[in-house]
Amino acid sequence: MSRVMFFNVSAPGHIIPTFGLVKELIDRGEEVIYYEVPSFEAEILSFGAKFRPYPTLNPETAPPAENEMSLVPSLIWCAHQMLPELIESVSKEKPDYIIHDSLCLWGRLLGQILNIPAINSISTAAFTPQTFYECPWLRKKLPFFLKQAAEGMKYYRKYQKELRLTYGLPPIKFVDTFTNIEPLNLCYLPVELQPYHYKFNQFSKQFHFVGPCNLIRGIEFDFPLEKLQKDKVILISFGTAHDPGVRFYQNCIQAFGNIDVQVVMILSPTIDISVLGDIPENFIIRPSGTVPQLKILERASLFIMHGAAGGTREAISYSVPMIAVPQTYEQEIISRRIEEQGAGIMMFLKDSTVENLGQTAQQLLTNNSFRVNLRRLRDACHAAGGVKRAVDEIWHYVTSQL
Repeated sequence: MSRVMFFNVSAPGHIIPTFGLVKELIDRGEEVIYYEVPSFEAEILSFGAKFRPYPTLNPETAPPAENEMSLVPSLIWCAHQMLPELIESVSKEKPDYIIHDSLCLWGRLLGQILNIPAINSISTAAFTPQTFYECPWLRKKLPFFLKQAAEGMKYYRKYQKELRLTYGLPPIKFVDTFTNIEPLNLCYLPVELQPYHYKFNQFSKQFHFVGPCNLIRGIEFDFPLEKLQKDKVILISFGTAHDPGVRFYQNCIQAFGNIDVQVVMILSPTIDISVLGDIPENFIIRPSGTVPQLKILERASLFIMHGAAGGTREAISYSVPMIAVPQTYEQEIISRRIEEQGAGIMMFLKDSTVENLGQTAQQLLTNNSFRVNLRRLRDACHAAGGVKRAVDEIWHYVTSQL
């Protein structure tokens, strides 16, 4: 039995995709120690893993959140703050290998500093420096993003230099902070939805596109599944980190409140139900993080979401057409691939009027070609090997390092 340490960012869309992998590793005899924030402790423990809390961060010292590029200084700040304590605790527990999320710069650096084999777990689209900078939509926006995030980039340069000098590390390039490429990189988004799927020579043999790793949850939710009796069920959810705004939710109410469908609408954390006005009888509205999304998708006819990789994988697993309303550049890339693959339709937030939502939903609910394409993608995911292939690749790599 080997001991593996798992490091993730504190976001459900990155953590939930790993639960199947954690369970498979434990079922095959591995000891899994998972670092996260306390709100995920119970669910991590439910799979038989051991839980370790991350060191406490002082938010007053955090870089400013200016735009999407603020992720870079934020990640390097986290690594700078946590590494001293993590190095001490990891050194004491002596893991045989590390698995870290693609955003976990501290996971990759721990592997380098302590000479521990490390594997990259990619819950988003996979990026290399080449595919990141070649993205046509991002290339147009990147100079503006970087200019707007100029203050945060000062933090990036400062902490990058301090980490290099303190630990004797090579330069931590801009793209390195959120890709953290390793000799073994496991990606859960299918090949067909990757950016530049036709340029896979840019992804080396270090990348393995294994598909979803057994979508499971370790907690139960108090939700009236028995109310989902109508022939058509629409799920609306933008996860826990993104907010399309009050107007969007009100447009959904107007678009679907008077038609013969059951709607489950999950509100973003910043939205209070009281601001939405009268709620139609065919709507069930809940706060984010309080519904059994996988069980609802089993019954769903349409999923209105933000084009994130997690929701996309789940929709494909249950062959549910999507209206993807992206909130970030990465979600725009995935949303475009959803549309190009015939699995749904992309809609920018500014275009999400009552009329557009209603007409697009009707198209997806009545045109069977979308479900045909989704079944094709679902079959491709199954053929990719999933969680069993992922663990086989991990073991093959770790054994090669002995």
